[in-house]
Amino acid sequence: MLTSFFGKSKPINYILLSIAIIVGYFSKLLTGQELWLGEGFFTTIGTRGVVVFLMVFAVLLLDFIIRKNTVTKNNTFAILLFVLFVLLVPEVYNSPKLILANIFVLLATRRILSLTTEKNTVKKIFDATMYITFASFCYGWSLLFFLVLYPAIISNTKFKVTYVLIPIVGFLGIISSAVAYQILVADSLSWLSHWIPIRDVDLSAYQDSGLFIPTAILLALVLWMGGSRLTKLASLSKKERPAAITILLLTIVSVGIISIKAQKNGSELFFLFAPLAAITSNYVESGTSKIRRVFNEVFLWSLVIAVLVLPWV
Repeated sequence: MLTSFFGKSKPINYILLSIAIIVGYFSKLLTGQELWLGEGFFTTIGTRGVVVFLMVFAVLLLDFIIRKNTVTKNNTFAILLFVLFVLLVPEVYNSPKLILANIFVLLATRRILSLTTEKNTVKKIFDATMYITFASFCYGWSLLFFLVLYPAIISNTKFKVTYVLIPIVGFLGIISSAVAYQILVADSLSWLSHWIPIRDVDLSAYQDSGLFIPTAILLALVLWMGGSRLTKLASLSKKERPAAITILLLTIVSVGIISIKAQKNGSELFFLFAPLAAITSNYVESGTSKIRRVFNEVFLWSLVIAVLVLPWV
């Protein structure tokens, strides 16, 4: 039973999910006929090993963040869902920069969630600013995650006007350093013209059933789980509410980034996986009645079956 197995936090859970990430990656390579033997093979394997490492690291980082900030209860539903989303849209494996951007966003999320405590507020704000800026170097539209940082700053129990200036000063300082580095090393500022990708609302890539069906599933979950979480905000404790609001804002901003990403190929959906996994986990773990437990079991198995069947559709 998936709900009972992943309803606990055990080392075997992490091992199995890490194996699933690795198997999913090489299955994608084999079915796409991209895994080959020849000159440069070991260099290629090394590069792919980095991709797998980053993906496994993202899973463990997500688990650490939600556990540290009590975003969910003591279970592994969130990382199970995260891995299932990855396997549902394996195109994300083809975009190492987006994976790295999401890792930086997760690191920023960790600092944003910790703003509920009053200790080291200035450092936390600067760290979040730094991580979001680094994420934007991997993918420019990651700058939109500042829309998540500012509400957390303003809602801080000991809010000061100077806190609002920290992201601006930090961002300009990091950008100035990046510009100086490019001038010294490359003697060029051409990267600035490509930093923020051109906005594109072309959705033709989603006409392919292999991408349309997973996207429809994910967007349905956004509306369903996001709506459910939103209706329960008022009933959450004062301690739980800030984290819930932050995760919902992350979901909204992620949907915005997905909608404006140029050259849509499915990899952009990766931005949605972490916050959606968290709010879906909240829904699954909140079911205590017998009917809800059965429903949760069917729901999780349905996602597993979708992962196994969709590659053949």
